[in-house]
Order: sequence, then C-alpha cells, then structure tokens
Amino acid sequence: MRIRLFHIAIMAVGLAAAPRLAISQETPAKQATDGNAKVSQLASPAPKHYYKLSFVLRERDEGKVLNQRAFTMNIAADPPQAEKTTWWNLRSGTRVPIPDTKGGTNYVDVGVNLDVRAFEVADGLELEVTSEISSVGTESGNTAPPIRQVKVRSAVMAAAGKPTVIFTADDPASQHRFELEVTPARER
Repeated sequence: MRIRLFHIAIMAVGLAAAPRLAISQETPAKQATDGNAKVSQLASPAPKHYYKLSFVLRERDEGKVLNQRAFTMNIAADPPQAEKTTWWNLRSGTRVPIPDTKGGTNYVDVGVNLDVRAFEVADGLELEVTSEISSVGTESGNTAPPIRQVKVRSAVMAAAGKPTVIFTADDPASQHRFELEVTPARER
C-alpha cells in the first residue's frame, strides 16, 4: 500500500511538472505570443544598419560663404523602439591656452563638437544632434580673448542621400550665420 501511494505521488509530481518543462522548451517567439513573457526580453534584437553621416558646416556673411568645413562619421542606427540607445561623438578643435590671474595657464577647447543619436525609420534616419561650435574672438586687449560659441540641440528626419539642414544660427556678435547640414548614406 505504501509503495503504491509513493508511486502515485511521484506520478502526480511528474504530471504537474510536465507542462512547465514543455513551456521552457518552446521558442522565445512562441512564449511571447502566449502573453506569459515580455516580447522585448525574448525576441532577438533587430539587426543594426550602418550609415556614413557627412556633415558640412558653413559660416556665411551676408549670404557669402566665408568658411566651410566637412566632417564625416560612421554610425550604427538604433531601431526606433530601442530601450538602450547609442550616442556617437565627433570632436575637432584646438586646446587654446588662456593665462589665469595667478600666473598659471588654463586650456579651453575650441572647435566643433557633434553628438548624434540615430534611429532607423521607414523614411530614413531620425537624428538627434547636439552641436557646439566655438572659436576664439579676434579682439585684442589686456584680457583673455573672448570665446564665441553656438550651441544647438535639434532633431531632424534625414533621407539617405539627401542633404538636410540641421540648424541655422546667427552669431550675435557679427553678421555671420552658421549652418549645419547632414547627408546620410547607408553603408553596405
């Protein structure tokens, strides 16, 4: 009698565990459709696509181009619903020595800083761009030279192969206007 009860108990435990073992061997996609698991944790991540972003920074005075600089960076675009996104950075400039009041020297970074986050959407790329453009003023005097600066954070839709203006900003100290443009190209 005891042996029979023991066998029945083992069979009951085995039957109770069988559905759990079967579920654990299903594919993640099957589990996700059952509603018992989160899709984002089980579905394989979408493949990333790579792009070359070509930036052109123009400085104009009364419509005439005074200076034009080009910057290129390669990025991997995130899917639009990505939980964790990547910021891509480009730094180009000079560390300018500025004397301090105690006889020492401080250094100030001047130049162009671009921080980009890209999401791949049906129409191309959705870009979030933080840009900082700075230069040393030409005024002379007894003090350190002024640092001119334009900072912009913007979001744009950019189609592959087509130039898109990210921002246009006037320099408050002159008649100069800055314009930043990007042209994305999908890499194979």
